[in-house]
Amino acid sequence: MFQMLQKVGQFSGLPIEDLRLHLRVFLDVCDSLRQQGVPEDALKLKLFPYSLAWLNALPSGTVASWNELCQRFLLRYNPSNMNAKLRNDITSFRQSEDDTLYEA
Repeated sequence: MFQMLQKVGQFSGLPIEDLRLHLRVFLDVCDSLRQQGVPEDALKLKLFPYSLAWLNALPSGTVASWNELCQRFLLRYNPSNMNAKLRNDITSFRQSEDDTLYEA
């Protein structure tokens, strides 16, 4: 299980990371690990912290359900906020006088 999650990698929220792709791949891994008698949400809740760098810092018992975890994740990494920040960074780009274009 952990080898499959290692292939997914940890999501740390960098602008180059795709939030939706991370979730989709994580859910695919979970679907392939289903076990008889183990609720789907329980498996996801147990494994998801291994795919997130920030979640390990939360105090134990902070998140009670899979839906709550998803909400926290999406609020933290809201793609529209990230896109707006990236767009703002690009449109407000200025090259310093002492920087070459390559350095800028």
